[in-house]
Amino acid sequence: MAPILAKTLNRLSRENLVDLALDWLCHDRCATPYLISNRRLFEADEEDYLHTPADSIEALRRKYQALRKDSSLGTKRDVIDRIIDGDWRRGLSYYQHAMVEFAYLEQNEAALRWSALRLVPLDSAEEMLDDSDGQPPKKRRKISRDENTPRYPQISAESFLSALKKEISPLVKAHYHLHRMSSYHNLDIIRVHITPNTTFGARKSTIPRNARHAVDAGRVMYIAFPGSCPYVYVSLCGASGSSGRGKGARDSKGRTLAKVDMAAMKKIVLEAIPKAFSRPQERWALESTKLNARSLRTICELRGNQKPGSGGGVYSSFSEDSEDVGDNSADLHQELDHNARLLEVQKRFGTMTGQHHAALDRVHIKLENVLRGDKDNPLDVPGEEDTTIGLTFAGNDVFQGLKKLAELGSKYVDLSRMPAIMTGELGVSSIVV
Repeated sequence: MAPILAKTLNRLSRENLVDLALDWLCHDRCATPYLISNRRLFEADEEDYLHTPADSIEALRRKYQALRKDSSLGTKRDVIDRIIDGDWRRGLSYYQHAMVEFAYLEQNEAALRWSALRLVPLDSAEEMLDDSDGQPPKKRRKISRDENTPRYPQISAESFLSALKKEISPLVKAHYHLHRMSSYHNLDIIRVHITPNTTFGARKSTIPRNARHAVDAGRVMYIAFPGSCPYVYVSLCGASGSSGRGKGARDSKGRTLAKVDMAAMKKIVLEAIPKAFSRPQERWALESTKLNARSLRTICELRGNQKPGSGGGVYSSFSEDSEDVGDNSADLHQELDHNARLLEVQKRFGTMTGQHHAALDRVHIKLENVLRGDKDNPLDVPGEEDTTIGLTFAGNDVFQGLKKLAELGSKYVDLSRMPAIMTGELGVSSIVV
């Protein structure tokens, strides 16, 4: 059993594994199993009869349907062993790897780290002038649009994927997989797996079985867009779920595959995203929103097409239904009236318990032009050399933790001098002061 692939599949439950196998059997062109009818002579001689190959797709489907109905027929480990060493012993295709990773993402919304980016319109006339006069392009200027003009590109996930392929395919070899997330506001997510320089292409959904080694050396980038809003989310992975280690992945001829340069890959994809959204006389660019989080739910809540919007902290209470907010606030004031400190903390941080509360697991604050002093001179002495200080807060919920710290008393947090950025009001994870 391939240990890395087994570890990847082991993240899923037994039920998910069986459902995946049944789904693969419905799309056997992209996930052809090992059968008696398609085995080769040397494979038959070396066959492991612990998992006897099925006669047909339908016979194999009946086996997995029986596994789904009766859990006593095999444990999760048995199902994984059957997939790797039995029915798909030749290896999993790119399509199957993508389905495994999305199945894990469906059940674990903190599986990846996401960055939110904003789509902003560009002045198309100025852009055309820069392209036609042969001069170096000037800094692109964002333009404001009237009320009748959409503030975000109107495009379907399928059309965006087709346009993205046209931008990326001439530069690198990649496999694309579009997935519709049932949770988190019905996100459309595109998985782009960029492969190393191999002898075969990867532009079709059906990948040759000998492509399994290139999966180890490839790099994966996810692009998600909720629709009806000017935001996209991106996530960059070091490698796929079965990443190669040690001496590196090798192709079918034993040659070592060079891994894809992550910085170059990220640049290629990020430059292709706004171009794929753009249309004649309607050009778009990407800009940072300073929001980065491991929780996909947090990204959707703060930069999505649903409430609460981009504000956190005390402003998050407005994301809930107005009647519920009023009732909860009245009850909360009754409970906290005996403790002035807790009530004051509540006014600064908000409840942080509502349905739309967005938890940030990491917040980085950069303090610029801080005057450097010594133990005999305070930091605010004029004339001292200035410096830059970086502070990083990490945890399951950074601002909830700061709130708990503030509740301990003024000895730990001075609410009168605490800036709003420390309460999560801005709804960002990267702050420059």
